[in-house]
Amino acid sequence: MKQHTKVVWLGYASVFLSIVWGVGIVAAIWARHIDRHLQFAGPLSVPAQRDLKGGRFLYRLGFVLNIIVLVMIVWIIISTWVF
Repeated sequence: MKQHTKVVWLGYASVFLSIVWGVGIVAAIWARHIDRHLQFAGPLSVPAQRDLKGGRFLYRLGFVLNIIVLVMIVWIIISTWVF
């Protein structure tokens, strides 16, 4: 699988896995890592650039959703034990 396609699929995975206790943050971090390395790889074709643009949106969305889920989990744990 091409690297820019991996970014897209990992972005989808991070969004869908955010429902499951925030484990999609691993996929979002992995997609970000691949994306950062592709920025230094040189010029990409137009379809690859479009894939990366969509993949960036997806993994950023997944990252935000996972952070919200993890914050809510931490808040529930803190409010249950402290209050």
